[in-house]
Amino acid sequence: MDAFLVGDQSGAVVNRGFVCWAHAFGMLFSPEVDESPTMLKFYTRRGQIAWESLAGHLEIRDYEAALRALIVAASSSTFVLMTQMGFLYIQKCCDIIEAGNLHFVPTIGLPPEYSEDLHENLVALSQTIYWANYMFLMRGGPEPRATVNLEKEFRQELPVGDPASTLSYNE
Repeated sequence: MDAFLVGDQSGAVVNRGFVCWAHAFGMLFSPEVDESPTMLKFYTRRGQIAWESLAGHLEIRDYEAALRALIVAASSSTFVLMTQMGFLYIQKCCDIIEAGNLHFVPTIGLPPEYSEDLHENLVALSQTIYWANYMFLMRGGPEPRATVNLEKEFRQELPVGDPASTLSYNE
């Protein structure tokens, strides 16, 4: 969290592209951005760094990091009502999932040990399903055909328990 607050772009804690996405997205809620040339320049530079970071992930075929960056782009576009951009980002997420052969569960062998990276990847895959469905249901977007297999894998392969079964009621 501190990396975002202080604008740490070293990449030691968080990818600098994510820090810049967070700053650019946060600035969209400030009315001063449009009125101040300095703020507009700062916003534009943050956006440029974020896009360069995404392009770098795609260039080296770091599909997991690229997917995470696109999820941030899709969600932020949706929040600021740039729905068409959100549609495009979700489609690009689906393209990256296919190109990187990303799955919830490995197709061969035992599931990997739980780690922070695995958690981030599972979150990005889950959010892709969520945003594709949200865009379709709430924003009139295209039917989420690209995420059908991913959602099927999620529902059939992941050991997701019933949260109600873990609740206990004191009578």
